Amino acid sequence: MIASKDMDRSARRGGAVGPASAEPLRFSWSPEPLPGGPWPEPLRAAVWDVMHALGWQAVQQGERARLEALYRDFTSLFPRYLADAADVDRAADLYTLVHILLWRSTQNLGELKRFNADVVLPFAGYLSRHFATRPLGPATRAIPRIAYLSETSDLFSANAVAKTTVSLMLGQHAIRDAEDWPFLYCIKQPVQNLWDFARETGLRVRDMSRPTPSQMTQAILSQLAADEIDILIADSNCAVATMVLQQRPCRVQAFHENGFAPWAIPELDLAFMGITKPSSSLFGDRVAMHETPRNTAAIFHCVERPRAQVDALRNVICAGTGIAQPSTIYGFYGRMAKITPAYMALVEEILARDPQAIFFAGGTGSIAMIVERRAASPVGDRIILYDEFIDGHLVSGCIDVFLDTFPFPGGNACLEAQAHGVPVVWMQPDPDGEMHLVFTLRDERLKARDDADFVSLALQLADRDARKEHGRFAQELAARYGNMTEQARIVEDLLREAWTKAG
Repeated sequence: MIASKDMDRSARRGGAVGPASAEPLRFSWSPEPLPGGPWPEPLRAAVWDVMHALGWQAVQQGERARLEALYRDFTSLFPRYLADAADVDRAADLYTLVHILLWRSTQNLGELKRFNADVVLPFAGYLSRHFATRPLGPATRAIPRIAYLSETSDLFSANAVAKTTVSLMLGQHAIRDAEDWPFLYCIKQPVQNLWDFARETGLRVRDMSRPTPSQMTQAILSQLAADEIDILIADSNCAVATMVLQQRPCRVQAFHENGFAPWAIPELDLAFMGITKPSSSLFGDRVAMHETPRNTAAIFHCVERPRAQVDALRNVICAGTGIAQPSTIYGFYGRMAKITPAYMALVEEILARDPQAIFFAGGTGSIAMIVERRAASPVGDRIILYDEFIDGHLVSGCIDVFLDTFPFPGGNACLEAQAHGVPVVWMQPDPDGEMHLVFTLRDERLKARDDADFVSLALQLADRDARKEHGRFAQELAARYGNMTEQARIVEDLLREAWTKAG
């Protein structure tokens, strides 16, 4: 394995890996054992091709057990792609693949911490051995120039990170002169909606997409120098961001965390914790962590969809159950991996106690477990599933109550639902849980103490007057947090402090 339990932390930080075992390596996806000793280049290339095909197929299918198994197998082979500088693109692509395998399979943010030992530390150690840190020139301006390095480039995809980063940038637009507005460096090619939004708002976008990770890295480093960037803020712990920050192109380097937090790279100075609570196990010893709960600008919270589309979806949901006038449509949208058997048990109890209620869940990922439960449940005919990406604003327009998942809660989906006036029932988090920051944006009156309370709160919202009152409060809450200027001021103050300290 990349980081065995008896491998000390200092060795992992240096990217040290033990000698390859001579014992043959056996995997369920390989018809023949793989050599345990060193691998020649043709074998590394052939195995990488197989892993690439299998891994992305598993991501598309979304079966949790398969994702977990491939993550274990692929991380055990990761050191074999950290041999020399020429391996960098293959290593970066494997980093990206195991990153998504872990993210798509996890139901608890605490599970993500293993990514440091399995992937981040070996990769950072490999980079430090083969790619030199760049010398920094003297600071030349009183107001530092900022760039965000973002892996996402679609403002209206299932991934909310682009909206989160752009929202913070808009907040900075309000408090900085136009010539000092930050740049957005897009690792992936920006889609048209981002270019259109940039023209409307003055957002400064750079397309950094290139055919390979190494080419992207070089393009980003060159652009940082051309734009004379002083502070670089990454919104993802992806492979390309790791490659860029490792070369220390900027005086201050920060991480705007959006859920996948572990990133113990040595060239990180501070982390803005948007979802995960600060923990020493997430980053290197020198990283300053600050709680800045993730939010998005009000313009992204509530995007009205045509009434005809909303009515059509609601009619489809009702028709699928045979209930033309349901008492309540309870709903969820997001990653289906967040839905657990414990959550579904509560959904079934809610439906059992209200024979006119419906539950709808839509989103990407495997729904095998949910389908099995629905088939065996006496209330299964009132559970409607849609296992593809679905427009959250459309869903929020037709459901009455959002039932948040646990132990992995919703993030931006809950904000959108609240902005549309949909109350969110949520489970009190474990005191030792990872995601306390997202709960600052919730209605405390709808926090369930336990399973019975979750069911009770959901059923109380079948009353239209109660639902309307909580819906109005939900909208006020979303509006209050939709003003990004205050959060931008907090971030700017922390960046100024880091900038001063960096000299």
